[in-house]
Amino acid sequence: MRVSKSFFSLLALIMLTGCWDAVNIEERGFILGMAIDLAEEKDANGNYQLLLTNQFAVPSGLGTPSGGGGGKGFMNITESGYSIYSMAQDLANQTNKLPFFEHLKVIIISKEVASKPQLFANVMDVFIRNRDTRRGIKVIIAKEKAMDLLNIQPEIEKIPIRFIDRILENSLKKTGEMKPVRVGDIHEYLLNKSSFVLSEVSPNDTKINFDGGVVYKGDSSKVDGSLTLDEMLGYELIIGEKVRGPIEVNYNDKLTVYSIIASKSKIKIDAKEPENITINVTIELEGEMQETFGTVLLQKKGVIQEIEQLVIKKVEKLVKDTITKAQEELKADIFGFGDNLNKFHHHTWEKVKKIGIEERTPLVKLMLM
Repeated sequence: MRVSKSFFSLLALIMLTGCWDAVNIEERGFILGMAIDLAEEKDANGNYQLLLTNQFAVPSGLGTPSGGGGGKGFMNITESGYSIYSMAQDLANQTNKLPFFEHLKVIIISKEVASKPQLFANVMDVFIRNRDTRRGIKVIIAKEKAMDLLNIQPEIEKIPIRFIDRILENSLKKTGEMKPVRVGDIHEYLLNKSSFVLSEVSPNDTKINFDGGVVYKGDSSKVDGSLTLDEMLGYELIIGEKVRGPIEVNYNDKLTVYSIIASKSKIKIDAKEPENITINVTIELEGEMQETFGTVLLQKKGVIQEIEQLVIKKVEKLVKDTITKAQEELKADIFGFGDNLNKFHHHTWEKVKKIGIEERTPLVKLMLM
């Protein structure tokens, strides 16, 4: 009986002990955003020196729900070095707090860094491997210095990176312009040596500007080329992003605006004849007339159909111009045609992959609903 009581007492003591690796919240350094820039070109060992800027939350500056807070809600600290992980640890020593990555929202990489062969993949490696970083972290490219984006002063938000994160999150729901790529997607792209597109942004005092997109080419392992705003819209329509936004056309020499409220695309590849592969891209748009200048009687027979044809022609041109640029100038399969062929017609892909699927000209069909 005494043995049983002793056993249960010991078991209760074990269950009541705290976690061995517990860290007080006051000792954590909450990293919300990171910016990576190039400090110097290759050294004698072939390594690039980088600049890592971490944006930490400052709880005392954020205030409480019942009262305001004083001072800044964030702190930016920059360190130079060759390893992202080593620099992150050095930054932790400067703040006297343990780095905490689970609240990391956005990683900003300068275009200069991403344009160096293999360097983008190298700096992303630590985020892919680290068990404390989430695969849903957004990644964007800075047109100039990445650290400058961490210093914008938004009027409605105390922490710049939280403002940027909300802009990116809203763009996923509302517009077809800016689509951030996430760490998990990048991991898959890099493993498959696929080409893909990243959003490019620049700071503008209290806000950020969306400048289009940059193209990461899987064969050269670097950013090499860009897409304009119109080409980004065409790209997103092709790959099946949930595009929403206005399409402006001239009807009877007057501005008319058609608003896309839903979109979807379907890519079908006919690989029965390896030497004559055909690619069909069907895009369906659902929308409504949002604005007309001048006198336009939509009730009049044939008017809506005429405007729809103008919208179809404009979107078709936009999509075809994007495909032409990808094929002739960028020479990159950013639309995933090769991945589609490899997945559903692997034997044919093995025969033609050396030729390059990006050279095939897709047939584009567009329908309005």
